[in-house]
Amino acid sequence: MKKRAITLILLAAFVISAMSACGNNDTPNNDTEPTATDPSETTPDTAPVEALEIPDVKYDDYAFRIFTRPGDRYDEVYTETENGEVLNDAVYRRNAIVEEKLGITFEITQSSADWETEALNSILANDDEYDVIIPAARAAFIYAQNLVCTNWFDLPYVDLTKSWWNQDAVENLTINGKLYVCDGDISPATLKGSVGMIFNKQLLDDYKIDYPYELVTSGKWTFDEFSKIVKNFSQDLNSDGNMTIDSDLFGYASSPWCGPINALYCTGERIITVDKDGYPQLTLYSEKTVDMYDKYLNLLYSENGYNAVDWREAEAFCDGRVAMIDVDMRAIATGTMREAKVDFGLVPWPKADESVDKYYSYVDAGHSLWIVPITNPDLERTSVILEAMAYYGQKEIIPAYYNITLQNKYLRDDESVEMLDYIKDGGVFDLGYYNDSQFGGGLANPGYNLVNNTTLTFTTLYNQYEQSVKTLIEKSMKVYLED
Repeated sequence: MKKRAITLILLAAFVISAMSACGNNDTPNNDTEPTATDPSETTPDTAPVEALEIPDVKYDDYAFRIFTRPGDRYDEVYTETENGEVLNDAVYRRNAIVEEKLGITFEITQSSADWETEALNSILANDDEYDVIIPAARAAFIYAQNLVCTNWFDLPYVDLTKSWWNQDAVENLTINGKLYVCDGDISPATLKGSVGMIFNKQLLDDYKIDYPYELVTSGKWTFDEFSKIVKNFSQDLNSDGNMTIDSDLFGYASSPWCGPINALYCTGERIITVDKDGYPQLTLYSEKTVDMYDKYLNLLYSENGYNAVDWREAEAFCDGRVAMIDVDMRAIATGTMREAKVDFGLVPWPKADESVDKYYSYVDAGHSLWIVPITNPDLERTSVILEAMAYYGQKEIIPAYYNITLQNKYLRDDESVEMLDYIKDGGVFDLGYYNDSQFGGGLANPGYNLVNNTTLTFTTLYNQYEQSVKTLIEKSMKVYLED
């Protein structure tokens, strides 16, 4: 199959791990000297990565203070020791490289809640406690609306045009030239939070249905093609006359926080689009989104679909009773699907139709975004450290997650591995979805609202909240228009 550029870059990144000796001058350093690698991990078919350009400095064992969430969100950023697990050791190795190169140590504080805003009060009190804060995406915008975030464009050595910073996030979360939250290869959170679909190979084999890989690579993997597949599957297996997820066969099942949300993004549309002047515009409603939600809800509520408000879709899939479900990459690597016995394949969420330019996938609002608080005492030092963390994250952490943790351990065939390219490439950062308190309002989760209130249509939901959301945007923009 045709190789895509992102695969080449990531393979190159896994092979080439650059480290340079540090001096004491302030001239930019193009960091490209490779370290030794296992010959079994090398490949002659590689592409160069961009150069890291930061001052060649040491910071006298400065403790770089990070405030983050517990559990695997903590593990995305820091680990104390190597333990033989590929991703754990890549995080450790990245941090060790940055510590050695810049003469720093990492000091990590864990919050006590997953959707925390615990650091907000200390910033409002003008206390210098943390250099960076890494909350959930939705929580991040609570910090932003309280005006306690540094503009990422004011960080002198962070180059937001580089590939280790997510370009969709930079473009679509910047408001009037102000980017208060950011994301990139500094951690694997973006890919972990991106959504695709998995299918039961045995069920498709039994029904003599071709796997949809070729449809994906040819650009023809559309919702209509997806519907053709799942409409083959509907069977009352226990013959009780009642179709239930516990005992019967379905073509497709989804939870309220997954497919119903991506039914919007597969059209190429967004809730909020930032215009050329940096002003957020409500762009949710269009003929394409209305048509897409009609199709999606009709399928979900048909005999072939199941709306898993009980969150049972993954369990039913693993039991062989659902042909296709949507799932984020985090679930494949660390969640329900990690130990699944069923043989499955991975594809991106389908396009609404062939006119959409790529396979879009929203990045879940529970994933992490990075904030530099206004109490940070040294933006130059912080920018150097963040740039190095992201650069070496692209070279160490992302390849480990992408090429080994997912590809070799959990995905079951080469075609599924290639599908990761499409999912990573199509990640969507929608200001309206993440920031309901300032911009999205009652329209921040249209799909979720529709499957939890079946009396609504997409049009009635939109009409109900259109004016209040526009008023909310106008009110919120007063903050972002200030100098």
